[in-house]
Amino acid sequence: MGLRNRSLLTEERCFFITTTCYRHLPLLADPTCFGILFDSFLFYNKKYKAKLLAYVLLNNHIHFIIYFPEETRLMDYIRDFKKFTSLKLREYIETNYPDQVWYIEYKKRTQHFKIWEDRYDDVYLHSRSVCEIKIDYIHNNPVRAGLVSNPADYPYSSAAFYEGKREKSQLMHYLEVF
Repeated sequence: MGLRNRSLLTEERCFFITTTCYRHLPLLADPTCFGILFDSFLFYNKKYKAKLLAYVLLNNHIHFIIYFPEETRLMDYIRDFKKFTSLKLREYIETNYPDQVWYIEYKKRTQHFKIWEDRYDDVYLHSRSVCEIKIDYIHNNPVRAGLVSNPADYPYSSAAFYEGKREKSQLMHYLEVF
């Protein structure tokens, strides 16, 4: 995976991340898949001392905003997150959707299956206004996809948290950062 100047982002702390399923396939098919992702956020947030500010989990991609209060370890975080979730999601697909395993077959060197595209997009969030724009984009993603009419109604998003309809749980409000 190419770094695309990521080594230059060592002093920055807050990032908007997008990662996409292999070939844009709808591999995140049900609540169990979203649970795997959310549990992984919790684990890697603790491991890398990161805070999740916003997120949306859709069937073929995810967006989230991650904040590193101390040391930015974005590349390590994403590498480990994608590696672990790939394993768990593949196991889940093999067990529950065996007729769809061929969609994720990928033969290259020692790799036999693929859940995520190799690359991910990251945008450094340098101000409160840029962060607000990205949060709005994240929360309106399910609306644009026609899944809900109100962002807070989508259960796999932080929109309800920001509208005061869900407890904080593992989220940090962006106003605590900017």
